[in-house]
Amino acid sequence: MQAINYLLDTNAWFRLFDRPEQIAPSTISLLRTENVLALSSISLIEVAQKNASKRGPLFTLPIDRWFLAALPSQRIKIFDITPEIAAKTYDLGPDFHGDPADRIIAATAIIHNLVLVTSDELLLSNPLIQTLATNSSG
Repeated sequence: MQAINYLLDTNAWFRLFDRPEQIAPSTISLLRTENVLALSSISLIEVAQKNASKRGPLFTLPIDRWFLAALPSQRIKIFDITPEIAAKTYDLGPDFHGDPADRIIAATAIIHNLVLVTSDELLLSNPLIQTLATNSSG
């Protein structure tokens, strides 16, 4: 099995597969050298929730078809929430991050020793997580 080095947060995954022009070229270049990228299963829920929001669908495709396109089986490995990840989610402390999904994603990166690809300033500035910024300034 090939080594996996990077975990995409929900926003990074969405932008990588739907709006790559919103990611720094240096980050795109680095991620293209990776054979497999990781994704937390909570990201599927977050994207489905955002797609069903009152603002209207995010995609021109139905969500199930977008998932098929954005989850190439040879390129994305989905990490499910395990008891270890669930425990780590709230072992990070009360001041870590208020968003439960972001806590799960961060815990997944920590447990699997992955670099988290994100634009979230709270995650980028946290010393508990190895991160890679999706934006040019990070």
